[in-house]
Amino acid sequence: MLDLKSKLAAAGLVTKEDVERAERAKAKKAKAKRGGAGRKERPGGRGKPEPARLRVAELRGEGKGAQYDAVRRFVEKVRLDDPARPPGEQAQTFHFTTAKGQIGRLVLEPDVHGWVSEGGAGIVAYMSNHGLAHAAVPAQAARDVGELFPLWLRVLKGHAGAGALEGDGEP
Repeated sequence: MLDLKSKLAAAGLVTKEDVERAERAKAKKAKAKRGGAGRKERPGGRGKPEPARLRVAELRGEGKGAQYDAVRRFVEKVRLDDPARPPGEQAQTFHFTTAKGQIGRLVLEPDVHGWVSEGGAGIVAYMSNHGLAHAAVPAQAARDVGELFPLWLRVLKGHAGAGALEGDGEP
């Protein structure tokens, strides 16, 4: 049985080039949906991450809106937790202190929880489209966010500035 593309081509309604272009677009969309476009490899059992970097020096001269937008896009690209996916059976709650001194929490899969506990990843705050949010990111990404917004670096093992509270003498 012929598929729809073959039937349309046989009827002369589309060309072979149209079919090939549509298939390339479909493959590109599927790759982007899987995270293949622009995503870096995760730390842990799947090899060392190739850290993506935030353009901190360039962003220092920008306004807050541009900085927030750049950090949001960066965090969404490199984050290790997936907020769109329900937590698995083995997921664990990771508690941390927010900049206001309250207790925050993220439900993390065991590998991500381990990376945060061991220092291979950190927890950062960022301005999402819905307000302040938190995410687990690779350690270098956490350092980059903390360099631009020190109070947004919430957890990073071995980092002196992680977990600072509002009013603790920040610049």
